[in-house]
Amino acid sequence: MSGMDVEKIMRLIDFKHYVQDKLCSIYNENESEIIFYELIENFLGITKIKYLVDKEHLILDSEILILNQKINQLELNEPLQYVIGNKKLFGINFKLNNSVLIPRPETEELCSWILSHQLNDIKILDIGTGSGLIALVLKKHINNSTVDGWDNSIKALNLAKSNAKKNNINVNFKLNDIFKKDIPKNKYDLIVSNPPYVSYDDYNKIHERVKKYEPNNAIFVNDNDLLIFYKIIIKKASISLKKNGLIFFECNEKNIEDVFNFLKDHKFKNIDIKKDFRNKKRMLKAEK
Repeated sequence: MSGMDVEKIMRLIDFKHYVQDKLCSIYNENESEIIFYELIENFLGITKIKYLVDKEHLILDSEILILNQKINQLELNEPLQYVIGNKKLFGINFKLNNSVLIPRPETEELCSWILSHQLNDIKILDIGTGSGLIALVLKKHINNSTVDGWDNSIKALNLAKSNAKKNNINVNFKLNDIFKKDIPKNKYDLIVSNPPYVSYDDYNKIHERVKKYEPNNAIFVNDNDLLIFYKIIIKKASISLKKNGLIFFECNEKNIEDVFNFLKDHKFKNIDIKKDFRNKKRMLKAEK
């Protein structure tokens, strides 16, 4: 089957087989099934439960045309999240495009870890905010918080601002480069960052889909020092955090002990490393 005939009526069950047939060279059967459910929910408004109840449901010609376009994008290895264009997390609908990283489960875990501290009435800075995920989640779920989100990409900031407006969440997003901009002294109670931390030595180990579509400058560290972002943030946070203020990072498990030691060298205390759902050391917290 080379393509769908847009004049033909198609049942949901037929469309499921079509998706699996078209994507079998890229995704395994379980993955293509997940993609099928995501497509019908996002573009037809049909949940998995509705599908299981009515597999004979007929798809309209106009709907088939849209779905075929999305499948063509998937065949080019474009990530599902970009094809769909949005993702809902923590009760927030995030628009996504290739100017920002696709949210990973580890970053969701980082947000959950911060929220578990039940903080209130605090000032927060998110460095390298991207889509605004961390900043918006913290603003929405931490009472009486003031949140700033910094990024050095105008495209990323425009998307973050759009996500804030769409969800009616007030975050102050700014175009700032952490290497060029100082953080005001004793201003923040909490600083958080998920900076680039993958070495270009590992470039060939990264999935082609990620390298082709996601912003490489948000993934790879183009420097001999893989800790360059952590070092500059820690140095400036040691000045800008209030007494007993907290700093949170997402890290590469290969280098997290080095980040731990750098925090220790800068007089941070109560440093804590947390494992992710894969049992990898991925997150880190410290107190000024």
